[in-house]
Amino acid sequence: MDVKRLSLLDVFICTVSAALLAFYFTVWLFFAGNPAAKRSDFMIYYAAGTLPLSKLYNIDAQREVQTSVMGSPFPIEGGVLPFNHTPVLVPLLHLVVDDDYAASYLRWTALLWLAAFVSAVVVIKMTGDVALAFATISFYPLFTYIQQGHDTVFMLLGVLLCAYMLSLQNDFLAGIALSLTALKPHFAIFIAIPLIAKPKAFLGFCIAAVSLAFYSVLLVGTKGVAEFLAILRISAGGEGFGMRPLLMLNLLGLMERAGVSSDVARPVGWAVFVVTAILLLLVWKRNPSKPPLAVTLLLAVFTSPHLHGHDLALLVITFITLSKPNAVLLIVSSLALLSLSISSTNWLFVFAYFLMLVLLILSIRDIRPKGMLLDDV
Repeated sequence: MDVKRLSLLDVFICTVSAALLAFYFTVWLFFAGNPAAKRSDFMIYYAAGTLPLSKLYNIDAQREVQTSVMGSPFPIEGGVLPFNHTPVLVPLLHLVVDDDYAASYLRWTALLWLAAFVSAVVVIKMTGDVALAFATISFYPLFTYIQQGHDTVFMLLGVLLCAYMLSLQNDFLAGIALSLTALKPHFAIFIAIPLIAKPKAFLGFCIAAVSLAFYSVLLVGTKGVAEFLAILRISAGGEGFGMRPLLMLNLLGLMERAGVSSDVARPVGWAVFVVTAILLLLVWKRNPSKPPLAVTLLLAVFTSPHLHGHDLALLVITFITLSKPNAVLLIVSSLALLSLSISSTNWLFVFAYFLMLVLLILSIRDIRPKGMLLDDV
């Protein structure tokens, strides 16, 4: 797509985004040498990059590595942050991680910055909107992904590439790109269900996902797979090992903060997650030539059984795949989330759910028949 000419508003958005990026880079560089970095989620990737593949999902081995770095067990129930991602990127971690924790952090997160900037390039390719690309790369939850060292930035890139390939009618490559969601298996399952409506894309996804599964088994062996599934059960349970369901910005967190017992909230959350994916399949089948990616990713985020504040970065896909992407709304949302993360956790929850509601309304407008819109009456 041709790049659009910049208006004065676009220039203003780019300027604000550049200022945010300068702030993020400063925080990132100083964070590496701060003791807080050893309490960040990067610790799980450091342990994964340190341990041999045969012990990758051994909780005791992970605890030993993390304790040696911190000088004491990780300050949460269980004394360890478990590595609960697939092992696809672990060989890369082995290349960038060494005995120097701070240097390892900088090398790994530099790769995440690179993936984030490639995502911004994809946004320009998709929309021709430079301001939207700047607003994307400066979206505050995306920075928290990078600051915490999360490999989910690669998953975000995969979904964006999928959306771009679908816009080019290259369904098979779209499915292959979407296989990067396998880094978080529950997201992969959720998105794969509606993808059935596009057979070529679903085939590409299945071939790539199965290939990644075989690759993962070759890396860790059947014992490692069994230990990985045990860790996934811990994550699904939502208790201990830093899972903190009360801090989650999803349906499960909403129910538990409202006083619903975890014994009720968890099965309800999982049931809603599965049912929503199936209902989305019906929506995709109504118009497979223009799949509703915006509402799909939004509902994947909201109904996900395991989601923290940084995972709101996935909402940029909803922003970008709306029929009328709005860079102003994206940059304002970023500024609000940044401000509230510093000043008020309670209001951060309120704004995050309000933002998801606004995006839900906008994405539903995109998939409703034109005759049902008030503007067309």
